[in-house]
Amino acid sequence: MSRIPTLSDVLDVEYPGPPSWSPNGDFLAATLYEDDGNVLLVFAFDTHLDVTDADTDARPHTEPTWRFAPEEGHVSEFAWSTTTAELLVATDAGDLLLADPEARTTRRLLSGLEDREAYTWSNDGTRFAFYRDGRPVVRDVATGDERAYDVPERGPFLGESRMFAWADDDALLAYRFVDDDATQVGVVDVESGELVWRTRSEMASHSPTWLADGRVVVDQRGEGGEVRRIVAADPEEDDETILVREVDRERGVVSQGAPEVSPDGSRIALALSLDGWEHVHVVDAETGECTQLTEGTFEDKGVADATPRWSDDETLVFSSNRRDPGQRQLFSVALDGDVAPLVEAPGTNVHPRPSPDGDPLAYLHADRERSPELRVDADGNTRRLTLSAVEEWATSPVEPERIEFESTGRCIEGYLLDPRESDTIDATASDLPAVVCVHGGPMRQMRDGWHPSRSYGLFYTFHQYLATKGYVALFVNYRGGIGYGREFRQAIAGARGKDEIADVAQAGEYLKDLDYVDRESVAVWGLSYGGYATLQVLGTHLDAFSLGINLAGLADLELYRDWAEETKYPPAASAEVLRMGGEPWEVPERWAEASPVTHMDAYEVPLYNFHGTGDRYVNFEQLDLVVETLTDLGKEFDADHYPDENHVFSKRATWKRTLRKVERALEVER
Repeated sequence: MSRIPTLSDVLDVEYPGPPSWSPNGDFLAATLYEDDGNVLLVFAFDTHLDVTDADTDARPHTEPTWRFAPEEGHVSEFAWSTTTAELLVATDAGDLLLADPEARTTRRLLSGLEDREAYTWSNDGTRFAFYRDGRPVVRDVATGDERAYDVPERGPFLGESRMFAWADDDALLAYRFVDDDATQVGVVDVESGELVWRTRSEMASHSPTWLADGRVVVDQRGEGGEVRRIVAADPEEDDETILVREVDRERGVVSQGAPEVSPDGSRIALALSLDGWEHVHVVDAETGECTQLTEGTFEDKGVADATPRWSDDETLVFSSNRRDPGQRQLFSVALDGDVAPLVEAPGTNVHPRPSPDGDPLAYLHADRERSPELRVDADGNTRRLTLSAVEEWATSPVEPERIEFESTGRCIEGYLLDPRESDTIDATASDLPAVVCVHGGPMRQMRDGWHPSRSYGLFYTFHQYLATKGYVALFVNYRGGIGYGREFRQAIAGARGKDEIADVAQAGEYLKDLDYVDRESVAVWGLSYGGYATLQVLGTHLDAFSLGINLAGLADLELYRDWAEETKYPPAASAEVLRMGGEPWEVPERWAEASPVTHMDAYEVPLYNFHGTGDRYVNFEQLDLVVETLTDLGKEFDADHYPDENHVFSKRATWKRTLRKVERALEVER
């Protein structure tokens, strides 16, 4: 290539999902997002991983044994058999396939646009459980015989990573359902169909798993986000034991990530911030003793909902930013607390997945020069399974500079892209336009280089493209995000819409103080909470930005809360009241002040808006409210809605149109 990157190059970058090993370690699978959805990649490692000449600065890599793209639609989920190298592959077109990667064949098991999800194999590999139209169903793989259970249904709330769990002997099946406006966990006798045990707590219960002694483990959160418990229950005796309890009445519990049971079923592992920082903890299921294995002023967690993974009964693997707040490397820790490095490559290394025998180790990697890649390490060598398309660009990516500034008495960090460091912009250029990019969440974090997720990775790729056109970028890690300790995550409790918005505004001021930036051309944009921050900052810090771009942001927090507690998460687990300092009728001024719609009459700069009608994370009515309010106020704005599009747009054409409009809007305001 002799040209600079184009918008098509931005959209050509592919994003792999977390890897997953077959039960014997002969195959590794992962989704790869390309264009409008996921394909499935399968790699064969029949005997040992070939890592010869696997220099990560070169391009040697292992080609996938099978790149499976469905005839219709895209891969929506997959699950390896627990006993053989077969896997269930579901598509968004309604097919469920049994795939054989060795033969590279598929057999259709189910079809049609029924609402089906959460396919989970039994331990003996003969059956699998799933939801059909909200009801739990068990299907025999060989015969196709099915049984739907007449028990409480799944309910409307978003799913978790683990919705079903089979007991060791496959006689009992734990599953998540909704009752009394809360997620609950029940245990079904697979043979009789009887619901033999269920939670009845007012707390939200989810993510069941089993211990070797026959008890089911449940993750619970309640009392308005103030309490989290990990409970072990004996379905026969109806007896419960609290293994872990976190309580924070003032700011709420912020630890996330479902507990993981050790291979021998005697312990659970999870990340907790009991000492103020996310660290690896192990609980002895018999004694209830909780042991903190790692410690320090850093976070032993790769992404917000990550959990340490067992490589054997005495060793866990995890991701940590102990070497740099904006990076992640991989480590192991033994039960005696001995920590050892596993992957020391600079950048972000997350989603570690040890093979069934503990070696090799698969994970996702991204850094300053590469968009996310799927990698495998063995014996100290690295094999790149997917390759970053960015390496084909004619211009090298601009290396981010870690910066910091003060905002209302707190040090805030971010990452700056200076286009003068690119091959296309003069090193002495001045009066350059700039953009503050605001992540969502808020419990997220921008990284030192590409982010491992598609949502923020795509934003970062687009800013690398904009850098070739002279745009400065600042990715701000504002209060409420991960990576900087519990107190930082809790900093917006009771003051939502104020301090974190000041951080965003101050990021704009930081850019204006750079002698090569045009002070009159500093824009702000973001997705989800980043969209909310954009809407809020334009009405509360009037001189901060010259343009705002909102993707799926919140305009009215009470409107969002009412919708979310009916469709997204149960009221018991909601921390909205805690974040706001009270109910809307108790502190109406706080809810009003934290809602951008209150401040839209003060808008002085143009605003562009984009939202999908199929969004399951932010209700589309938020865009309706923005349009209605700004129309009535006679403000300058533009709004696009995309029928059936998701929170993070799924279609290449949608992103192409959106990013073209964003680029044109930035050009107009230069």
